[in-house]
Amino acid sequence: MKGRIVFVAAALAMLGAASHVRAATGPTAVLRADVAEWSVIPSVGVVRAGETRIVVRNIGYQPHQLMIVRVPTFAAQLTLRGSRALAKPVGSAVTLEPGTTVSFTVNLKSGSYLLVDNLPWHYWHGTSAAFSVR
Repeated sequence: MKGRIVFVAAALAMLGAASHVRAATGPTAVLRADVAEWSVIPSVGVVRAGETRIVVRNIGYQPHQLMIVRVPTFAAQLTLRGSRALAKPVGSAVTLEPGTTVSFTVNLKSGSYLLVDNLPWHYWHGTSAAFSVR
């Protein structure tokens, strides 16, 4: 009987301790993408609204500069100014050397977005991909 009481007391203590443990705070979504000459390939087409971790890998042989742009409609075309897309990024643009991976976090609202490589002539060559946030 005494063994059962000790076991029950230990189990209750563990349950009490567990009730004070909080879930790790972190991104609500992860979007991975590979960028190369002349493509951006996202891992998913839709992510949940909120804090999103973006993980980008340069699998090409040239540097690439990736930025996220909110657009009015899915897969909307951006205007070019010279050799670059004319767009305001959500957050900062990141530059990746060949063979590197970069991870960053942004807060995304529901809507349509593009992952755009905005080095000279890269967007013009088609280095972009559309995705949605819901």
